[in-house]
Order: sequence, then structure tokens, then C-alpha cells
Amino acid sequence: MKKLLTVLAGVVIALSLFVTTGNTVKAAEPDENCTCHELLPLQGAERNKIVAEFLSSAEFQAKKLELIKSGSSWNGAHTIEVVLPAEGVTMVGVPFISADGIAEVYVFINGYFVGTAPAE
Repeated sequence: MKKLLTVLAGVVIALSLFVTTGNTVKAAEPDENCTCHELLPLQGAERNKIVAEFLSSAEFQAKKLELIKSGSSWNGAHTIEVVLPAEGVTMVGVPFISADGIAEVYVFINGYFVGTAPAE
């Protein structure tokens, strides 16, 4: 009798796990009015292709030559960040350190220089 009660209690517990409705977690609906998106830098092969093409562009070569002549230094291609903020838009950030030791990121959008931003 004791074994039968144990088995019945086990069956009731097992069935209660499968039959009861639990609290399901539902993802929040995206806000259509939100224009903010977290932009993460690209990595891997896709980033490398974009960087390789960017490094050979005349716009970058001219800006790099100008900065190096003014005493700035560049750590190389591994420091370049690539972000795709929208379809058809490629944003490339190239960090340079000025002669005064101030780090700045030179920003290019679709291959054209648009300005600088302080490095974080």
C-alpha cells in the first residue's frame, strides 16, 4: 500500500508539471517610434573585407598622409572599427593619436571623411 501511494504521488507530481500553465516569458514588442539602436562594430571576414577596401581608398590615403605629416600616429588596421548603421551606409572609425598625445577617431562614411570624435 505504501508503494502504491508513493507511485500515485509521483504520477500526480509529474502530471502537474506537464499540465499546469506556467508563467511564460514574452518578448516586448518593439517600439516603432524608437529611433535608437545599439550599433555594434562588425567583426570577422565581413569587417576585414571592408577595411581592406577602405585602406586602399584615395580618401583615406590622403587623410592618413596629412595626419602623419602633422605628427599624428596610427596603430594600424587592427584598430579600425566598422559599423553599418543603415542599409547602404558604411561607417569606419580610424583612431589616430595626435602629436600632443590626444586620441581621436577620424570618421569616414561611405569612404568620405566627415569629421572627428574623441576616442573613448
